[in-house]
Order: sequence, then C-alpha cells, then structure tokens
Amino acid sequence: MDFIARWRNRDFASDDLLLLSGLALVCGVLSSLTMTGMIELLYWFSSSLLPSHSENYEELSPIARFTLPVVACALLSLVWMFTPARYLKVGIPYVVERLNYHQGNLPVLNAVVQFFGAFVGLIGGLSIGKEGPAVHIGATFGSQLAQRFRLSYIGVDTLVACGVAGAIAAAFQTPLAGVLFAYEVIFHEYRLRLVLPVLLSAIVATAISQLVLGRIEIFELETVFLPLYQLDVLVAYVVLAICIIIASGLFYQVQRLLWRLGYLPLALRFMFVGLLTGAVGLYLPQTLGSGYDTLNGLLSGEVILMSLLGLALAKVLLTSISIGLGIPGGMIGPTFVIGGMLGAQVAFWFDTEIPATAELALFVLLGMAGMMATAFQAPLTAIVAMVEMTHTSVTIAPAILVIVMSCTAVRLLFNQDSIFVERMNAMGLVSEWSPVQRLLRQHDVRSVASKVEIFPELLQLERVRDLASNMVDYIAIQKNGLHFIVSVSEMVEKLKELDVGPQRWLMEDQDRQAMDVLRAVAGTKVSVVDASLSLAELLSWLHRHEQHQVLVSFAQQQELWLVTSRQLDQMLMKG
Repeated sequence: MDFIARWRNRDFASDDLLLLSGLALVCGVLSSLTMTGMIELLYWFSSSLLPSHSENYEELSPIARFTLPVVACALLSLVWMFTPARYLKVGIPYVVERLNYHQGNLPVLNAVVQFFGAFVGLIGGLSIGKEGPAVHIGATFGSQLAQRFRLSYIGVDTLVACGVAGAIAAAFQTPLAGVLFAYEVIFHEYRLRLVLPVLLSAIVATAISQLVLGRIEIFELETVFLPLYQLDVLVAYVVLAICIIIASGLFYQVQRLLWRLGYLPLALRFMFVGLLTGAVGLYLPQTLGSGYDTLNGLLSGEVILMSLLGLALAKVLLTSISIGLGIPGGMIGPTFVIGGMLGAQVAFWFDTEIPATAELALFVLLGMAGMMATAFQAPLTAIVAMVEMTHTSVTIAPAILVIVMSCTAVRLLFNQDSIFVERMNAMGLVSEWSPVQRLLRQHDVRSVASKVEIFPELLQLERVRDLASNMVDYIAIQKNGLHFIVSVSEMVEKLKELDVGPQRWLMEDQDRQAMDVLRAVAGTKVSVVDASLSLAELLSWLHRHEQHQVLVSFAQQQELWLVTSRQLDQMLMKG
C-alpha cells in the first residue's frame, strides 16, 4: 500500500530500492527484447539474401559482394540527408555525453536512428557490430524510464546502467560482464551502492536471451592443464599481446585521423565506406559482416586458405574507417573477431604442449578478450566475459597475463585510453569527472539539503512561535514571483521587540496580529532550479552565479529544498 501511495504522489527517493528494482526489471526486459529482436530480424533478412546461413558472404557472387555495401551506404546517405542533425548523434560516446552534460536525458528518436542505421549497415555487410547500437538503445530505455518517474541523477545513472548491462548481457549471455561493461566503459568507475538493480536487469536480460535465442555455445573448452610457465607458451602469450597492441594502436590511430574529416559531406564519407567495403569484399569476403562465422569455422576445423594476419588487418582497417567516417555501428563485435583471428594465427605459429584443438580455442578466446580489453580499457569485463562464455575459470591466468601486457603497453606506448574516451576528448568533451565532481554526482540532493516550507508574507504571531518550537531553521517567502529565505531565529528575536512598543512590521491578518516578515527580517533572495540537476551541477551553478544558496524544486511533490555552498563543503570534507 505504501508503494501505491507513493506511486500516486510520485514521491520517490532516488535510491528507493523497491522502485529501482522494478524499473530495472522493465529495463532488462526491454533491452533484451531489443537485442534479441535485432538479432532475429538480422538473421531473417540476411538468410533471405545470403545462401546457406546469415553470414555467408563468401558464397555471394563478386558483383553482389561489391553491390551490397554500396547500396547500404547509399540508403544511409539518403536517410541521413533528410534527418535533422540533432537526431544523428548516436553510439556509446553520445550516451556518455548525455550523461555528463544533459542529466542523462537520451531522446528516443536518436535511438530509433541508431537502430535503423545499424540494421541497414549490418544487412549491407559493413564491418560494424550490433552490440554497440544495442547499448545506446538500452541506455535510452533506462533514461526514458527515469525521466518518466522524475528520478534524480542517481536514479538516472542507475537505470542507464541497467539498460547498458541488459543489452550486453543479452548479446553474449554474460550477465556479470554486462554489469562490469556498464561501469568500466560508460561510467569509468565501480558503483556498488546501487548495483543490485543493475544485476537484476542483467540476469533478466540473459534469461530472455536464452529463451529466445537458445544458449550461445561458442567455446567448449575442457578443463586442461595449461603449462603457463613453459617457455614456449610464455613466448606465445607475449607474441599475442604484441599483435593485440599493434592492432589496437592501428584501430585507434586510423579513427583519430578520420575524426578530423567530419567537415566533409556526409554522402561522400558514407559512399567511400561503401565502395571500399565492396572492393575489399571482392577479394576478402570473410571481412564482410560481423565475421563470427569465420571464427566458428576455425574452431570447427575449417581450413582458411589465406593469412589470418591479413584478414585481421583488413578487418581493423574496414571497421576503423567505417566508424571513423560516421557509420552508425558498433565496435564491440568487430574487436572480438579481430582478436580471435590474431589468437588463431598465433596458435598456428606455435606448437605447444597443449592439445591442438584446445590450443586453438584457447588462443582465439585470449585474443578476443585481449583485443576487447585493450580497445575499450575494460580488463575486468573482458576476463569475466571469457569465464562466462566458456563456463570455466581455467583460462583466467593466461588471460590476465595477456590483458595486463597489452593494456599497459598501449597506455604507455601510445598514451591511448578507451576508444570511447578518446572520441570524447577529440570532441572537446569531458569523459571522466574529477574526484570532487564524482563524489557530488553520487549523492542525492535531499541527502545534503534542508526542506523549507513556503509561507505567506503576512504570518500570524502564533505561527511564528510554532515555527520556533518545531525547530525549523528557515522558511521561504514568495512575493511577486520571487523567493526569499528567512531565518526563523531572527523572526523570533523580532517578536521580543514588541515588549517595548508597536513595531512597523506589525499588521492585522483576519483580526489577529501578524508579522510582515520581509519588513521585519531582511530576507535573502534566492533562485529556484529544477530537481533534475545533480549536486555537481548545483555547485557549478552556485559558482557561476556567485551565490551561496539555491532552492531546488521537486515539482511533482511540490517541495522546495535549500542547498547551500556550506552544506556542500561539509559533505565534501566528510567524503
């Protein structure tokens, strides 16, 4: 009954676990249905275009392999030309931007554009992924639910994380990796205070994914003894790490160069991607589409009559050029495929004591985890995803070794952060907040504010005495559309002046003596801002307007809360 009453009044705290858990459940369902729906829809369309299976671009005629990407890019160019520019911002960097600069408000139409663009690109065989767009769409579900319930910034952050985790969990059926991805890639920190709703969203999304798609069984590693400290195995791990470092550096540097070409006409950039993809597809059809079929073929013993190193290089260039020139696709899937190809190539180069089949699967898996961890600087996500996909922990030690070497070297040699962080930096935007701002953004306004009541300008003397007995420090007076903060203790002091005779502030109100509050006490004029602002944004607002206090309005509850710079300073000192 208490929940129903709060629902009717929209009186929710930002960390109301019951509410957030319910919304997380909804968010997980929506994110999973979107992800699985996209996969099923892509499968249905691709199966009608391609022979045998949905990624069999190799069996298409050369003319079809060239034409398909060109037509897809032409269609994207046409649609993008008639779509307002504000709706064309899509992808994970856009999600981070909206979180940092727009209170996490993600418009629905941007998510629709993201879905359509990624869908057309994937059908056309472009070297992009579907997981990144699903992250944007899942985050939009979380944002819209938070806006609908008018949650504060903490609630918005939590539900956006629920959408992101749900999308990743549904894509790979890895719930814990989905949660870590949200915190490592989107928020760049681990938030344990409200992690339970995010976990709930991820596990619900995984369950729906398994129900719709069946269990995803890519790797079936048996528990084998891994001679981690054998010299030849150590050398193989080092070589794989070097390959990942080079591929990750190239992946970033190509995009970095292309980001500067954003001034070129959109149609020109998109058509270049289509023509390049079609040309490469003529000779290397394995690079078209996601490329998961190539990895599956390797693991099932299929012979690839070309250098896997060359395929991986072509995949790196195609994906980085496509994303760098603005194609609305993801990078998660392609990095998995690139890393898997590199791992398979290293496995072919070395003859270790590990059985051949297990060795190939192991190095493919290590390459996938290493490339993802290095490109997105998300080591724990990659390690946990590997464990959840293989249902065994036997590969944790070599994975940690490869990931630590590759992630550390990329940071030291190339001074390279996550590809999403680098994109934000190139746009002149902050992707990561200072410790002070991070602490402020993790607290609700009402945790440091004081609730104030609005009173009329004429206040009967009995009411003034009641305020003093109720231990109220401040009240708000509204006059001519302006708000004034008045100290109750000063009002009580003014009452003592009645002992020496009538005062100019003494008035009559309904045949009773009343105080004209603003004549009796010097009230402080304060501004009123919306409750959607986080504490970090409130502190910035106070500094920008050179004020020491502000009223925060919770419109649905018709409440005003007073936030002062002193209260914020005290909270920061405790933190």
